[in-house]
Amino acid sequence: MIDKLKEVFPQIEKNCCLEVIFDEEFEIYDCETKKRCYIIEKNGHFKVLNPNNKDIGFLAVDKCLFFDDDNFQKCDCIIFDNYTICFIEIKECKPKRRQGHKKKAEQQLQSTIQIFTDRVKMNRKIEAYLSVGCSSTRPSRTASSKNAQAIFMRDFNALLFDGCQKEFL
Repeated sequence: MIDKLKEVFPQIEKNCCLEVIFDEEFEIYDCETKKRCYIIEKNGHFKVLNPNNKDIGFLAVDKCLFFDDDNFQKCDCIIFDNYTICFIEIKECKPKRRQGHKKKAEQQLQSTIQIFTDRVKMNRKIEAYLSVGCSSTRPSRTASSKNAQAIFMRDFNALLFDGCQKEFL
């Protein structure tokens, strides 16, 4: 998949958007000043558990693969292995504003998934993560909105999750 991504999106290499991590655990940090995601060891916004030390691809999407002048909504990053690709949108917010942020995050995820399904034959299970107003210590669960779940399944054959963790088994 990495070769296909580089072929379809040549800016990946130029902008250093792609990493492969095999650590047992790492976190994704959405840097407020640079407006893009990075891999860090701890105190991030989204935790990745990798108990088998598999190769996990990390692709920074917003402000790395795509920029504001691309004129479409995009999620923050993507993580993937040989079986699953996970689109992640991270939003820090106060509980009262969470619902509005979730709707925006859903739109960003849908737009990014559409771009990738149009351009890249993924041959992987697709998952989307709404990481809205939570800490990396909260495991993900199926999204609470049955309507949003249905839309993601119907339009992208994707599972939609709320939360801040992904475990690759």
